[in-house]
Amino acid sequence: MTLTTSLFTGRLPRWFWPVLLGLNLALHVPFFRLPPNSAHVWRQCNTMAVARNLYEEGMNPLRPSVDRRLDTNGVTGANFPSYEWLVAGSYRLLGFDESLPRIINWFIYMLGVWAFYALVRRISGADWLGGIAAWCLAWSPEMYFHGINALPDVLALTASLLGLWAFVRWRDTRRPLLLALSMVATALGGLTKLQFLIVGFPMAVLVLRDALERRLSLRDWLLLAGYAAVTVTLPLAWYVYADYLIKTSGLADFGLLIRPETDPAVAFPIIKRNLISDWPEVLLGYGALVLLVVGLVRLVRQAPTRHPWFLPGLAWAGALLAYYLLELHQMQFHLYYQIPLLPVLLLLATWGAAWLARHPKGRPWLLLFLLVQPVWAFVRIGWLRWATGDPDIPTELYAPATRAALTAATPAGALCVVGPDESGCKMFYFLHKKGFGFDTPQQLAGPASDSSTRPYLDACVARGARFLYTNDTTTLSSPTVRPYLGRQVARVGQFQVWALQPAQLD
Repeated sequence: MTLTTSLFTGRLPRWFWPVLLGLNLALHVPFFRLPPNSAHVWRQCNTMAVARNLYEEGMNPLRPSVDRRLDTNGVTGANFPSYEWLVAGSYRLLGFDESLPRIINWFIYMLGVWAFYALVRRISGADWLGGIAAWCLAWSPEMYFHGINALPDVLALTASLLGLWAFVRWRDTRRPLLLALSMVATALGGLTKLQFLIVGFPMAVLVLRDALERRLSLRDWLLLAGYAAVTVTLPLAWYVYADYLIKTSGLADFGLLIRPETDPAVAFPIIKRNLISDWPEVLLGYGALVLLVVGLVRLVRQAPTRHPWFLPGLAWAGALLAYYLLELHQMQFHLYYQIPLLPVLLLLATWGAAWLARHPKGRPWLLLFLLVQPVWAFVRIGWLRWATGDPDIPTELYAPATRAALTAATPAGALCVVGPDESGCKMFYFLHKKGFGFDTPQQLAGPASDSSTRPYLDACVARGARFLYTNDTTTLSSPTVRPYLGRQVARVGQFQVWALQPAQLD
C-alpha cells in the first residue's frame, strides 16, 4: 500500500491530530506576544478595549463599553461580548497580558477545526474526509491570521459548527443533551455575530425532511419549537438591545447595519476582487482553491442530488449567497465578513479532494495541494504580515518603552483628546486612555459640529477633557487650537502631550 493510498482511505492515522495541532501551534507561537497589529488592527483594538473595560470596570456583559466615550461611561451597543468576556475573565485570573486574547482564540479556533472535522465525518461517512476538511480550515490564511487575533468571529464560527454538528448527532440519537448543546452553541454563535445563525438553514431542511417522512414525535416537535425560540429570539433580542444602547449613548463605534452595494460599477469590482484575489490569497489559500475548483467542476458535471445533504447544503449555500450580497459593501475591505462562507466552500473543496483521492494519479496531486496550505498560510500571514509587515500603529505606540512613557504621562482617570485617528480606537487602546477623539487635524482645529461655530476643543474642555495627545505637530500651531494649550506635559518621538485649559480671552 502506497503512502497516498493509506492517507486517503479508512481512518485517520494516529499522527494526524498531533501533527495538525503541533504544527499550527508552532507556526503561531512566535507571534503570541505581539500587541494588536496589521490588517484590521482597528477591530482588534476595539475588541480588546471592550475586554479591558470589562476587566477594569465590571464584568457585566450587558454593558460593553468603548474608550472613545466622550464624557460618558462608554456603554454602547455591540455584538454580544462573549469572547471579550472570556478574555476579561482571563485577565481577572492571570493579570492583564496581551498574549492571553491570542492564546484563548487559538484554543477556540482549534475547537472549531475539530467541530468541522466531526461535522464532515458525519456528512461524508469517511473519517479521512473529515481530516481533510479540518486541515483546510486550519490552514485557511484568514483563519490562521484571525485564529490568534482578538476577533469574535472565530468564536462565532466555532459555536455555529458545534451547534450544527450536535444537531446532526441529535437527529441520529434523539439524546436531549445533544439538542441542548446544539441550542446553546447555535445561540452563542448568533449572539456573538448574527450572520452565523445561517447554520439554521440546513437544520430547517433536515427538520422539514423528517416531518415529511413522519420521523418526528410530539416530543420532538416540542423540543424543536423550544430550540427555534431560543436560538432565534435571544440573538435578535440582543441586537435590538444593542441598537437601543447605540441610540441612547450616541456612541456608534460598532456598525450593526446591513450594508448592500447597489451600484453595479462598485459591486462588480468587489466581487471580482474577492474571487480572483481575496479567495486565492487569503480566504482559502491556493491549495484549497484548487480543491474547490475540482469540487465545483464535479458539482456541475454530476451533482449528488440523491445525497442526504444535497438539499441542506444547497439551502446553506443559498442563504450564504444572500448574506454575501446583502453585506457586499463590507466585503470590499473586511474579508473577515466572509468567514461564514468557509464551511460551505471547504465542503466543496473536500468533495473535490474525494474525487482526486479515487484516482491513483490524482492522489499525489492531492497530497501536494494539502502540503502547500500551511506553507502558504505562514508565508502570506506569518511572514508578510506579522514578521515583516506594517503593524499599522504609530511606532511610538507600538514600541513597549515609548508606549509606556506616553501612557504614564497623564493620570489614569483623566479624560483626553486623542488623534488624529480615523478608527477612533487604535490610539485610545494603545495609550490606555478614554475621552474625545478626532479623525483628522481639520476636525481638531474646526467647529464642534456643522451647526455650530464653537471650536471642537472648546466643547471637549467644557465637558472635562484635560489633556491632548497628538502626533500631528502642525495642528498645534493652529490659531484655533493654541488658546486651549497649557503646558507641554511630554514629548515622545512625534507624539506630544499637552495639558488643556479654557481659552484665554484677550
